[in-house]
Amino acid sequence: MDTLKAINTRRSIRKYKNKKIPTVIVKQLIEAGRNAPSAFNSQPWVFILITKLETKKIIVKAKGGGDFIATAPLVIACCYDQTKSKSKYHDIENVAVATENILLAVHALGLGACYLGGFDPETPSVEKMISESLKLPEHIKLVNLISIGYPDEKPIKKKKRPLSEITRKETYK
Repeated sequence: MDTLKAINTRRSIRKYKNKKIPTVIVKQLIEAGRNAPSAFNSQPWVFILITKLETKKIIVKAKGGGDFIATAPLVIACCYDQTKSKSKYHDIENVAVATENILLAVHALGLGACYLGGFDPETPSVEKMISESLKLPEHIKLVNLISIGYPDEKPIKKKKRPLSEITRKETYK
């Protein structure tokens, strides 16, 4: 799939077919994440592949909903390793860039995915419960999750803010 087409046609998928994702495709997804740029080329990301129903149910409970997470054949927890980071101020954005690469690869390979927040400073209990279920050591920090599977729905494109509202030239004013 053409890159711009992948960017412009990707949608969040929350309904999945009961079909396992082949290992070769999972490796392609992780490779896409691994090839993301990172500040100072620190590559601090760690991707945890979750397929066990009991772990996915803990995530649903921690997030207070999102039953579709448990039906996804694969959930990837996208984290960073503080010991690999050269600047703590870029860790979250580094993982976010890698996550977007994975989301686009998912779509290009004919799968569907949904981006899910993993940490929230206003509700640290969510991150704590998920981190404990994944047995994350103290230096590994959760950023987000991606539920992935073969789509069993075709969502329509949501309305986007107009370019004139989000674009400025040279300065804001």
